[in-house]
Amino acid sequence: MKSEIYYFTGTGNSYTVAKDLASRIEANLIPIKETEHKNNIVLEADITGIIFPAYYMHLPRIIERFLNKLDKIEDRYIFIVVTVGGIVGEAILRCKKTIELRGGSLAGAFVVRMPANYIYAADSLPVFIQKRMFRKWRKKVDKIVTYITNYKRGKIENFNPIGTFLFSKYIMKEFDAGQFLPDIDRNFWIDSKCTFCGICSKICPVNNILIENKQINWKGNCEKCLACIQWCPVASIQFSDTTLKRKRYHHPDVTIKEMLNKPTINSLLK
Repeated sequence: MKSEIYYFTGTGNSYTVAKDLASRIEANLIPIKETEHKNNIVLEADITGIIFPAYYMHLPRIIERFLNKLDKIEDRYIFIVVTVGGIVGEAILRCKKTIELRGGSLAGAFVVRMPANYIYAADSLPVFIQKRMFRKWRKKVDKIVTYITNYKRGKIENFNPIGTFLFSKYIMKEFDAGQFLPDIDRNFWIDSKCTFCGICSKICPVNNILIENKQINWKGNCEKCLACIQWCPVASIQFSDTTLKRKRYHHPDVTIKEMLNKPTINSLLK
């Protein structure tokens, strides 16, 4: 049985979920950013997982592009896992509809709560709350594995319906005001701590950061993953003035080397 897991991650939350699932079903791990140059993506595995975060109750644009490139998926077993710190919103429904428009069907959809990493809106969560979320994920992973390895179909998880009802209008107002536009990076800047190490440029999933002549420039094609801000080793990159005193977050079990490399199942099992 051949399995593949495609993932998109900014701070390591979705990568951790993808890695844990891949190690259990011996799946090949494929960063979605590595498919950006392709015109179409043919799924050849018996089981295909797609792991990604929800942004403002929507699919990240890179996921929209990925889904719209899927080809020859009529008989493929496809599941998704959405990581979210707040509200998943319409991300699952949008994903389901797009897969159906491409000729396939969604076998299952799961939601995993992970620490929020949108530093512009809030500081990082206390460590004890983060650890609680990680424990809940470790309990859930085997249930997902059992579901997909038995080729079950029909499970579409709903998450936080009360929160969706209470906060969806506010979130959509922010979304409509441009908080998800690709030129949101016009609000990014560096302070005097910057060493021009280049990590921000290397970790950006869409090559949106240019470093030259001791200057860092964002090109206006931001995915809003905030990897550049969260992984800066000296916390030099700022989002307006809001982030100056806020703690950075990335998944504590993920290294910068993992984020920059392309892991495979063989490397995970060593």
